Amino acid sequence: EHPLLDWVQDREQFISEVLRLEGRGGFSSACLRCRSGAVAEYRCPDCDGMDLVCQECILSLHERCGLHRPEKWFHSEGYFKRIDLMSLGHRFQLGHAFGEPCPSPVSAFGGAFTLLDLNGIHTVNVLFCDCEKALPTFIQLLRFGWFPATVGFPRTAVTFRLLRFFQLLSFESKSTVFEFHKTLSRLTDNTGTKRPKNRYATLLRVVREYGHMSMLKRGGRGHDRTGAAGTRHGELALLCPACPQVGINLPDGWENTPKSKQFLYGLFIGLDANFRLKRKIVSSHLADPGLSQGWAYFVEEDGFKSYLQTFGTLILQEPSTCSNHNAVNKERAMEGYAASGAGTCDCTRHDMKRPNGVGDLQKGERYINMDYIFFNSLKLRPNVPFITVSYDIACQWSIHLWDRMKIYPTSLQFDPETMPVFRFLIPKFHLRAHIMACQTIYSLNYNKGCARTDGEGVERGWDHINPVATSTREMGPGNRRDTVDGHFGDFNWRKTSSMGK
Repeated sequence: EHPLLDWVQDREQFISEVLRLEGRGGFSSACLRCRSGAVAEYRCPDCDGMDLVCQECILSLHERCGLHRPEKWFHSEGYFKRIDLMSLGHRFQLGHAFGEPCPSPVSAFGGAFTLLDLNGIHTVNVLFCDCEKALPTFIQLLRFGWFPATVGFPRTAVTFRLLRFFQLLSFESKSTVFEFHKTLSRLTDNTGTKRPKNRYATLLRVVREYGHMSMLKRGGRGHDRTGAAGTRHGELALLCPACPQVGINLPDGWENTPKSKQFLYGLFIGLDANFRLKRKIVSSHLADPGLSQGWAYFVEEDGFKSYLQTFGTLILQEPSTCSNHNAVNKERAMEGYAASGAGTCDCTRHDMKRPNGVGDLQKGERYINMDYIFFNSLKLRPNVPFITVSYDIACQWSIHLWDRMKIYPTSLQFDPETMPVFRFLIPKFHLRAHIMACQTIYSLNYNKGCARTDGEGVERGWDHINPVATSTREMGPGNRRDTVDGHFGDFNWRKTSSMGK
C-alpha cells in the first residue's frame, strides 16, 4: 500500500471538487433552511458544511459565532466575496447572559472594536453594559472570554483561545509573536490591498501578560489571600517530582537512614553556562520591567545586581590548575550585549530546571555569578543531607567555594550545623578534557551512590531552549526573563508528564 500514489490516481477528482467549492456547488438559489423563498447567497467556510443560506439565516446561525467570516455570492461577478458579520448587523452584547437584553447598552469607545482571534484580526460591533450595577468594561471582556489590551477604555482584545493556542505553538515551534501577528494579518487579507490594523505591540504585551497570569494561576496564587504580591521567590517553578523534596515525597523516618544508605535520598544537581542565551543592549529595566520578580526560574534581578556590584571586585578568579579551561581563564564580555549568556542550576538526574536556578552572565562563566545561582537555588527549600554537584569546571570552582561563601550575605550561607554534605564531580562527557588526577578524583564512576548518573543533564536541556535564543537576545530585559521562564516551565511540565510513561 502506498497512500501517496493512491491519491495521485484520484488527483484530478480532488482538483475538480476543490474548484467546485469556489462556486455555488449546485445548491438551490432559494434558502432551504428557512424555506421562505429568500435568495440563498451566503455561506461560511468556518462552519461545518458549505450550504448556501439567506441573510436572515446566516445571522441566526452566527448568533454565538460572531467571529466567523462568511462569504456572499455576487452573481454579476460570478464569485464569492468575504464579508463581515458586522456589516449585516451582528453585534456582541457584553455584561449579560446570552439572550438577556441590556436596558442600557453603550458602544465601545471610539465605535469600532478590534479583536484578534485564530482566524484573523476583526473589527466588530461591541456593546458594553451600562446598567446601574454594570461591571468595569475590562471585566465584562474577561467574562466573555476576551483578554483586554488595556484596563481603562479598552478598544482591542484578544480571545483566550488564541492565547492558549499561541502559548503551546511557541513552546513547541519557538514561533515568535512577530511571525504569528503576520500570519493573522495574512489570514485577514492575503492580497495586501486591505491591510488590517497593526496590533503587533498589543499582541506582544497581551501574550506576555497571559503567560504571567497562567503561571500565577497554576501556582495557586489565585487561591491565596495575599494574591500575586505574596508570591515568594521560586514559588512558581515546577519542582522535580522525582528528586527528594523534604515534606513532599520522602517517607517517614527518612532522616534516620544510615550513612551507607543516605545516597538513596541524595540530591543530584548540575551547573553549566549557555552562551547562546545572550541579550543585546536593548531597552532598560525601567522601560521593560519583568513581571515575574524572581518568582520562577530566573533569580530576582535587583538583588542579583546589588550582589554583583558589591562583591564583583572582591572575588578573584585564579587561573586554572587543570587543563586550560576557557570557562575559567577567559572573561568573554561581548560588545553590544548586556548579557553574554546565562548560567543555570538543574536537577541533573531528571534534567529539570530548579527554582531560582537561572541567572545572567556578563563576562564569561565567572565564579561570582555561578555562586549566586548555586546558593540561591539551594536555599529556597529544606535540603536533604547529601548533595552531589556536577559541573564541568568543578575541579576549579569548588576549591575555594566555602571561603567565598563566608564573604557573601548571610542569606546565601549555610548553617554549619545543618549544612548538607557536598561532593563535587565532573560530568562524564567533559571529564576526558581534564588532567588525569581530575579524571580519577572527580569521576562519577569512582564515587559511591552515583549509579549510572552521567551528570550531563544540564547540557541536554540546551537543545530545548537554544532555538528561542535568536528572538530573546533582541528583547528587553524583563520580556526576555518572562519568556525564558515560560519556556523553562513548559520544559519542566513535559518532563513531569512523561515520567509516568
